[in-house]
Amino acid sequence: MRIKPLSEHIGAEIEGVVLSHCTDSDFERIYEAFLRYHVIFFRDQALSPDQHLVLASRFGEIEPIHPFFPHLDDAPQVVVIETSPGNPPGESFWHTDLSWQAIPSKCSLLHAQHVPSRGGDTIWVSMSAVWESLPDSLKTTLRGKEGIHALHAFAGSKYDQVDELGQSRVNKMASRFPPVRHPLVATHPETGRETLYINEQFTRGIVGMTVQESEVILSELFSISRKTTYQYRFSWQPGSVAIWDNRCTQHYAVTDYGDAPRRLHRVSVAGGAFKQ
Repeated sequence: MRIKPLSEHIGAEIEGVVLSHCTDSDFERIYEAFLRYHVIFFRDQALSPDQHLVLASRFGEIEPIHPFFPHLDDAPQVVVIETSPGNPPGESFWHTDLSWQAIPSKCSLLHAQHVPSRGGDTIWVSMSAVWESLPDSLKTTLRGKEGIHALHAFAGSKYDQVDELGQSRVNKMASRFPPVRHPLVATHPETGRETLYINEQFTRGIVGMTVQESEVILSELFSISRKTTYQYRFSWQPGSVAIWDNRCTQHYAVTDYGDAPRRLHRVSVAGGAFKQ
């Protein structure tokens, strides 16, 4: 097995391992790389849905069926992210998977089935590196604060549905998944490293601040997060796999391929609670 770091702050490519048949010792090294590099990549991996779920279960308990995203009929915990002629991707946002849950997602495993000949990259950013880059005065302002995370960004999206009474499915689901609070500055439960836990799609504001105050600070933090210094951009190929730590990253799907056919399978792992 070979582990090749891809940038200063985030990302590593792992070669010389077959994920569907990796040994316990292989997985130990994979998991260590996952914690160290935040997102790890593999090429040319053949994974059936069952093998995908088995691999994800080595990272922890698999998340329940997603309330909005389409999934495989015979493996409903495998989300299908698909573009096809006449079905282009929706608007893309920087986001952290499932931060709108009371206990956020620990990690996600994405497997490319087929992808366009060009375009459709995904970008990840290390929110630990972003946090460490902030001036001490801003760190002092943020410590002890909580962010409000909510489902609001799904409303009106391609994943929303309106019933015969004109009611949005997302708005109805909001009673099941009300807004939650997470620390702005979180301590990773396994590495002990601090991270800035916000994301553009689901973080609505900061507890104890006015809307205007929240917007000013969050806009500044999101702007810093968009700096390529803290990012890695990955180009997909059929069979590529990305595994990332939702506790310390955001990611962004680049939608520059129109409605060219593109299909990926995603499994998310639960248990992303932070160290208290």
